Amino acid sequence: MSSFLKLTCSFVPYPLLQNIRDTELPYLVTINPPHTPEHTLLKWSTGHPIPSIAASIELDHIQGKRGIWFAGAYLGYGFHEDGVKFSGMMIYLLGIMRLTIDVNILQASLVAAYSILTESCAVLSIPKHMLPSFMETGARIFVIRFLGQYISTGSLILLEKGGSTITFEGTGKKCLLKTALRVHSPQFYWKVELFWQVATQGELGLADAYIHGDFSLVDKNEGLQNLFMIFIANRDLKTSVSTKRGWRTPLLFTACIGSAKYFFQHVSRQNTLTQARRNISRHYDLSNELFALFLDETLTYSCAIFEARINEEHEILEIGNGWGSLAIEVVKRTRCNYTGITLSEEQLRFAEIKVKEAGLQDHIKFLLCDYRQLPDTCKYDRIISCEMIEHVGHEYMEEFVGCCDSLLADDGLLVLQFTSIPDERYDEYRRSSDFIKEYIFPGCCIPSLSRTTSAMAASSRLCVEQVENIGLHYTKTLRCWKENFLKHQSKIISLGFDEKFMRTWVYYFDYCIAGFKSCTLGNYQMVFSRPGNVSVLGDPYKGSPSAYLSSSTRRSRNFSSTIHFLLSSKDESNLFEP
Repeated sequence: MSSFLKLTCSFVPYPLLQNIRDTELPYLVTINPPHTPEHTLLKWSTGHPIPSIAASIELDHIQGKRGIWFAGAYLGYGFHEDGVKFSGMMIYLLGIMRLTIDVNILQASLVAAYSILTESCAVLSIPKHMLPSFMETGARIFVIRFLGQYISTGSLILLEKGGSTITFEGTGKKCLLKTALRVHSPQFYWKVELFWQVATQGELGLADAYIHGDFSLVDKNEGLQNLFMIFIANRDLKTSVSTKRGWRTPLLFTACIGSAKYFFQHVSRQNTLTQARRNISRHYDLSNELFALFLDETLTYSCAIFEARINEEHEILEIGNGWGSLAIEVVKRTRCNYTGITLSEEQLRFAEIKVKEAGLQDHIKFLLCDYRQLPDTCKYDRIISCEMIEHVGHEYMEEFVGCCDSLLADDGLLVLQFTSIPDERYDEYRRSSDFIKEYIFPGCCIPSLSRTTSAMAASSRLCVEQVENIGLHYTKTLRCWKENFLKHQSKIISLGFDEKFMRTWVYYFDYCIAGFKSCTLGNYQMVFSRPGNVSVLGDPYKGSPSAYLSSSTRRSRNFSSTIHFLLSSKDESNLFEP
């Protein structure tokens, strides 16, 4: 009989049984087949009815009084499969049998099913529906309506706790990605309402919901990245959404409160001499052991391709020396004198240990010092700053450039590498807070290309000699960091970090991956010099190799006057590929 059922049975929803004519073939009726049938005419999802909030509250007061027990679909017992569970529960609640006997009844039912079908099966747990408050219900309505209008390309699916499924699918072909979210709490809608009501603070609501576990992704590897890519694609299509400024744009007063809160927090973190050290410490002083678990052995926290003309006689200054990997590499190759400054005590401690281990303490010194505190009597032949200018802040860009100009020798070079944002979005971005500023790098401000060059023009005689965007390399670098981070999850937890911290950093990695992958973010390497610097720039064949050679040739040749090397993740094999 069991083999016959396997070969000839059909899966049909039981409401259609009343329309089935007499037939010689048996039908096995189920709404939850273990495997989707090959021949399916129609498939849809349904869920248990959800009672009103008032009824749910009242039920707790009247259930079981005077021996009356309320059951049925509104209590989550609407399907035939629930009968076994509900009957057992009623027997227990009425005091007829103990719970252990009830469990035995369930086990006996499963054994009987196995003897007929020769396939193991499990009783599904009763789905617990979300019970949103009045405000959360309103937020849910708003979010569903907004997403229905906003998603013009790509596909977004919301799988609510309890069985409801809501799909938003655009007709545009710009983005073919699909992602599915599991909504675990109605707080998701309340937080995401702020996300859409206040465009400039948009990601904060979504980030907060993810960090606190209000939703998760069905695809744990690519789901969050795809969600960001879908939002980016639709943002570009809905240019009008990106025209708001500051925090004075919310439609609801509650959204205004949340937006103003983040706005003033952002303003309070401007990088004064005192606040700059606090901002840096919040990220870089988390734990050297933490960073060692997902960075490479040198703790290089950037995707850097440096082309600098350095020799043994040069005095080098690095502003924001990190964990010292660049300093050690440069001095090993050139034996120059190297000074690095940082505001992170943890980075300083680690870098000094590594320099001693390398035996380079006679050539390298590190200082716990702000760039504004360096005496301008010192002159450096090369000033390097790798992804530090993002921590300077919009208000202090001219001051930073002025300090570099006063510290640079007449024939010196300034090399900057920094993450960038498109010029058209910079003014909106700098006036508002976002996920990175709030959760990862307090006080940071990613500059645009024109903001950087305008600061140079306003505060120095420096001019651009070379510029190259290497942002696409960062996508793979970030993937490697995320992979290492998740691989060492248990070790990170043992260091004292919690699940919210883990989700925050997963969000951080995927957020940045999507930004670089979509070219929403760039990463520029720029070389600056003063006009008339013939001693360094006069010979074009001693200039930038990238100006005269293809990538493959550049990788295979050595320039005695040029340091050209990659600092990134452990897997560097394909990072130069176009």
